[in-house]
Amino acid sequence: MTAPVLSIAVIAVYVWAVRGYRELYPARGFEAWRVLTFILGFVCFGLALSAPVNVLAERSFAAHMAQHVVLMLVAAPLVLLGAPLLLAVAVPSRDKARMVAGVAGHPVMHAVFAPIVGWVLFVGVLWGAHFSPLYEGALESGWVHVVEHALFITAAFLFWLPVVQVGFVPRPVSFPARMLYLVLMFPQGAFLGLAIYGSRHVLYAHYATVLGAAAVGDQQNGGAIMWIAGGFIMFAAFMLVAASWARSERAPLDTRANARYSGSFDKLRMT
Repeated sequence: MTAPVLSIAVIAVYVWAVRGYRELYPARGFEAWRVLTFILGFVCFGLALSAPVNVLAERSFAAHMAQHVVLMLVAAPLVLLGAPLLLAVAVPSRDKARMVAGVAGHPVMHAVFAPIVGWVLFVGVLWGAHFSPLYEGALESGWVHVVEHALFITAAFLFWLPVVQVGFVPRPVSFPARMLYLVLMFPQGAFLGLAIYGSRHVLYAHYATVLGAAAVGDQQNGGAIMWIAGGFIMFAAFMLVAASWARSERAPLDTRANARYSGSFDKLRMT
């Protein structure tokens, strides 16, 4: 099944779940903008992983870097803004929902969802993939490329989970911690982009073969994409978290109390 078709299938299931949620909890509702962000996120996944984009990524490092930026920094947080975990515990039957919540709350998963795990994995994947044989191997083997993208997407979701705290939250993270989490990430993408941009030799033999003398310039463009686009997205995320924090502080105390249901399965199931 191709990525675009799989994305359409996931979107269809999500829309069905949203309808079920609205029927079960008419007083709560489900914001239309969340539905839109989820759909946009999977549209980004489908397009970024489509055959034409993959072919372009094999011919241009800059295109390949743009693909990775979309997968890790755009699509993943958009999907999480759609609150899919909330639907996973609020729409199914109580027994099935308890099973999902139980898995999410298991000590092993609690450790996996820890911010330090998401941060270290994200940084490790960024640097490790671009400065190890994995990147060259992905260019030469379709299966290795699939594994690389699966690794990127997994790392992206685990990284953004502590930041995008909406709906059902397996491991709540405070606003100050989220902001520090993002601040510590700023230099990582910048240094990676600068390291690639500043290299005066081609880092990946595949692109030297495909592009010849133009490979160095294309590589610099890819480094600039990671440095500038990646930095802008991280800064935007930081500002959005700051705005959410300010809005939560201005909210009435009863509203803040009601907002805490997001991490509790039992309160989520109350009508």
